[in-house]
Amino acid sequence: MKNYFFEETGNVESALTLIPLMILFLSVLQLGIGVYSRMAIEQTVQSFVAVSAMGLVPDSAPINRDVISIPLPGGGSLLSGTNQTRIPSITPLLPSGDQIKSTGVAVQE
Repeated sequence: MKNYFFEETGNVESALTLIPLMILFLSVLQLGIGVYSRMAIEQTVQSFVAVSAMGLVPDSAPINRDVISIPLPGGGSLLSGTNQTRIPSITPLLPSGDQIKSTGVAVQE
């Protein structure tokens, strides 16, 4: 009787299949992380600019976020804030990661 437990047939085929499958899985995961991070960062920048328009400066002011004030003709000002963030890469198909630049706008009366 042949003992199939100790034979190594089929190991090369499984390795050749698992490598592209792992790259595909990590690429889909990178895409999901990128979409979620983009939405979360845009929401954070917009809320930071809106709070700044009310005259409050949050204690946990994020780094790399400058708010520019542009005076409006009828009074008040237009606040604009930008943030640039880099998301690290987890897949070999996108080695440099993803750059996200988001902008928030609010009107201060």
